[in-house]
Amino acid sequence: MPKITELFVYPVKSCAGVRVDEVAIVPTGFEFDRNWMVIDDSGTFVTQREHPKLALVKPQFANGGLILNAPGMEPLHVSANGGGEPLSISLFGETHPALATNAAADAWFSTYLGGQFRLAKCDPATLRKGGVQYPERDAAPTSFVDNYGILVISEASHAALNQKLSEAVPMNRFRPNIVVSGIDEHDEDYFTNARCGDIALRFVNPCYRCSMTSIDQKIGAPGLEVLPVLTTYRYDDEVKGVKFGNYAAVSGGVGSRLRVDSDLDVDWSF
Repeated sequence: MPKITELFVYPVKSCAGVRVDEVAIVPTGFEFDRNWMVIDDSGTFVTQREHPKLALVKPQFANGGLILNAPGMEPLHVSANGGGEPLSISLFGETHPALATNAAADAWFSTYLGGQFRLAKCDPATLRKGGVQYPERDAAPTSFVDNYGILVISEASHAALNQKLSEAVPMNRFRPNIVVSGIDEHDEDYFTNARCGDIALRFVNPCYRCSMTSIDQKIGAPGLEVLPVLTTYRYDDEVKGVKFGNYAAVSGGVGSRLRVDSDLDVDWSF
């Protein structure tokens, strides 16, 4: 039976993740996951693809919100409560309502990245529809994630890739929310539903990978390219993309908590 071995929350889109032992389930996925996002002066989202050093922004949960640390910067406290004035953000060409954070957060990211940037907060009253990069979109509500709320990758899939690379890369290259053991490589592709106590997940789409997998999360700069190797055995001709991991949406158990070392009762589509 699949078992949860690691859980990760990524509070600020494209910044470092936080490894947690348990996490609350909300309609969009994990509580606080991609609840904040850096935008440029046009309102367009910013990621490691343009600014790899975002990988070195390390959040921690504290004082009723986040504390962000980054090289050469004083710690920044970001409150999880409320939000500033309304603003518009552009995410993969779509415009959505969001909330400003505060001037201190805007100044912090502007200094760190070298330009004019703001820190936007997701507005729970105006959640996006997921799957912006897919031809058929699911109605799952999402925060500032690329497509869907919960990404699942198995330890076996990661190990199989590392056996094919010239040097091993850590799991953080792929930014999963749930890491599972107890299955063979890429068996997560065939998950259709999963349950853990009151929590129910339904699997929506494979995750098709982008150039961000080349960013070494330890140094915040390009490292070993993994897509060329993944392409040799994980390329999907129909979609014209390289899949690695499976996206899920929440179908039950909002308010419950998911914990490491829990078993997942899975339905399969073999």
